Amino acid sequence: MGKDITRTVDALCEDDDAEVFVLRAEVESRVAAGEFDWVGGLAVELAARVGAGEDGKGHCGTVAHWALHALAAHPEPESLRALVRVMESPHHGGVDQAASPSFLAAVVAGGHRVETIADAVFGRVSEAAFAREFAACLLQESVLVQGEVDGHPALRAFADTLLAEDHPLAVLPLSLLPEEHGLRRPPEAADDWTWMVPPVWRETADPHEPLITPSMRRRAAALDPTETGVPATADAMGAAVEHWLAHSNGTVAAQEFWLMDPVAREDFPAVFELLPLTPWPADGARATLHPSDADLSLRILLTAAVRAPAYGRARHGAYGRLAAWRSLGGLTGSPADAPVAEVAELVRRTSWFRIGTSSPWFHDVAWDLAVAALRPGGREIAVLAATDTD
Repeated sequence: MGKDITRTVDALCEDDDAEVFVLRAEVESRVAAGEFDWVGGLAVELAARVGAGEDGKGHCGTVAHWALHALAAHPEPESLRALVRVMESPHHGGVDQAASPSFLAAVVAGGHRVETIADAVFGRVSEAAFAREFAACLLQESVLVQGEVDGHPALRAFADTLLAEDHPLAVLPLSLLPEEHGLRRPPEAADDWTWMVPPVWRETADPHEPLITPSMRRRAAALDPTETGVPATADAMGAAVEHWLAHSNGTVAAQEFWLMDPVAREDFPAVFELLPLTPWPADGARATLHPSDADLSLRILLTAAVRAPAYGRARHGAYGRLAAWRSLGGLTGSPADAPVAEVAELVRRTSWFRIGTSSPWFHDVAWDLAVAALRPGGREIAVLAATDTD
């Protein structure tokens, strides 16, 4: 089998583009026939070429991605075990270039029963870095599909290991919190499924009830908002869209304000008009404001966090969930090291609003969001806006 695979990869590296699609068809055929070891061996050989810089045309990386995806998506346990063996190979650098561990974890969680995952992956988690990162992502992707995985001893034991290792994902609960149940990925979802949020500009206020009354403006006039933001909190607020900045053309505005006297939720729209917000210059049209809640605010942030920006990779569910909670912590003023359960309690006590992204500051392509938080006590305000373009 080894010589057969080597000859196949040699031909791929030397041949024209048509050979790529021929080999893709063979990968699909062999997976369907249960020849998982052959497909896994091919993926290892391709990853070796990619890692060694011998993939000038990019064919090896392309076919390696298809092979890894085919193994991850097939529901048979032996297919999943073959995928893990590829991750344990010395060529994990080339594997990562073909398909990230977070991507593969999302595919596996969406297509395998948790009992199969527990046996094939968590029965004995490899010490190989790529395989362990895959398992860490898969643990949290499984939470997003199942709702909770705390009842599976192998998964629980691995979660304890991640905690001891201080892995970033270890802070996330093994069950969805009440406001997260809308995040559950449907078990029958397609591989490219992701969370979607209805655009705010389609919402309309009641035309018979003015959003801001003269009495609201009078009460707001004496409040005099003071901007108080610091870089650390701004970074936390923008965690959900950090990859928009790091890998694409994203722009983020994360601002905090303090009021001498508290404002009631119902008066907040009048106070919002007074805020010197970066995306809405004082001489431009003011933003439209819509009441929201904790569930929808979390969905907005998670949707931004999991999806790919204009350029760069998607973060998928595990790190997307982590980034969304970090943003929520920043928006609610939680301490940086606060447990997710404590952040969630503040999230429930916070008044949330969605903001229309109508300003010229936003690119209005496909990556725009804006949310506002009136923190408990009514004297602190946080506003996050972000946009990206290709």
